[in-house]
Amino acid sequence: MYSRPLIAVQERTTASPFWLFVLRYVGLCVAFFALTYFEDYSPLIVVSNLHTELSVYLTAQWIDVFDIPVVMSGSSLHFQHGMVLHIVNQCNGLAAMLLFLAAAMAYPAEKKDIVRWSGLAYTLLLVANTIRLCWITFHVVDNPQDFEFVHEVLGRYGFAFVPLILFYLFTRNSVMAKTQ
Repeated sequence: MYSRPLIAVQERTTASPFWLFVLRYVGLCVAFFALTYFEDYSPLIVVSNLHTELSVYLTAQWIDVFDIPVVMSGSSLHFQHGMVLHIVNQCNGLAAMLLFLAAAMAYPAEKKDIVRWSGLAYTLLLVANTIRLCWITFHVVDNPQDFEFVHEVLGRYGFAFVPLILFYLFTRNSVMAKTQ
């Protein structure tokens, strides 16, 4: 009678590193977003609110530097053609940071690399997000009819590539953690 070798059974019972990464990534994403974005019961909604305030402040600075013809009142941008844009928690770029952080923590890298790259990613994503907000604002000044396209396609989905690129650079430049 033919019997399969024991090693084949062991290979089937252990998950591949890729699937472990995917499971950890999805779990961390769910946890981070649940802790940060659900306003009614989120213990960390204050983090999102503070991040939004920082994004509004930095956007106001960029608007002053580039002399974009808008009036900023609180977190609202008032255009001469009557359109008003509001910078809300979903515009603050924190989601991109949480996606990067979940991926970095799910990846089997040394803790010091995760901490170092998370700080670098936060800084780069904060700057990239304010540039994104100013770019959308600058475009909407002359082309208010293009707001939906610019905001959704280029602003939201295009910005999603930034943490992906940062994660790629992280995996290329971090040291793998030793497994026991």
